[in-house]
Amino acid sequence: MLINKNAQMGEKRPQHELIARCGVKRMEQVQVFAPRGHAETSAAASQHRAEKITVSVDADLLQCCVCSGPLTTPLFQCTKGHISCSECCTDGGMNDECECLMCREPETATRCRAMERVLAGLSMPCAFRQHGCAETIAYASKQLHEASCGYAPCHCPIPGCVGYAGNARSSLSDHVMVDHHDVHHTRVRPGCLTPLRMRAFEQARLLLLGHGHRLAEFLLVVGRDVPSGRSLSLVGLMGEEFEDCKYRIEVVGKNGVLALSGQATRVQRLARPYQAGAFLFVPDAVWESFQLDTPVFIHLK
Repeated sequence: MLINKNAQMGEKRPQHELIARCGVKRMEQVQVFAPRGHAETSAAASQHRAEKITVSVDADLLQCCVCSGPLTTPLFQCTKGHISCSECCTDGGMNDECECLMCREPETATRCRAMERVLAGLSMPCAFRQHGCAETIAYASKQLHEASCGYAPCHCPIPGCVGYAGNARSSLSDHVMVDHHDVHHTRVRPGCLTPLRMRAFEQARLLLLGHGHRLAEFLLVVGRDVPSGRSLSLVGLMGEEFEDCKYRIEVVGKNGVLALSGQATRVQRLARPYQAGAFLFVPDAVWESFQLDTPVFIHLK
């Protein structure tokens, strides 16, 4: 650990860089506020503001010793140096004292207010800066920001797709139109039962609902996430006037009709892997019983 101590009392302090390293580990760049010299008088100190310095910190130092998650206040530290976050504190933490869950011994941990002050002064760039986000956020707000960041990588409901790099202007609809040229399109008239004639290998079908230029886009997803069959689900992509659109999916087999009715949900972006709220289960015996195409019908209104 190297600290520059060449600054003289009362003189302006240069910017310092402190580097903490333990082996070869991932490092996070943060900013903290450093106070001025200790011997300054109160009158002189009031004329100075805390200056920013850039610090490189091992990311492991900002993790809870118990859950290995990011430290969140209040923080507690036992006599052996274990620091735990608020999620890993016992009920006694409300009295600034709790049991150390890392030691698993009757050892008392107390509030680590010094580390709480360090966390309060930390700021760091967004984890999605390589995708275009230029925000620098407080450490305490990092998880909240990244959960709603417009540049976070986005997921795609089409099976086998790894998703796409998100940005403030991209949408799931744009991704499907640009990156999935092999997805067939079918125009659907509102209130009419439309045959789709889906091939056995199809993983999705783009449905265009409406007349002329007033179109709403829906994606019929054919998933293989169920054993011995397929799951058919519907995702709304665009068209606010069709936000409350109701649908009915039918698959006609030799022994009867499989059907699912529901209300389509419009999706702008998928921040998490796609999970259908409702789907129609079609056994492989039904889906693969047709040589050319499977008789799938869609009704939207």
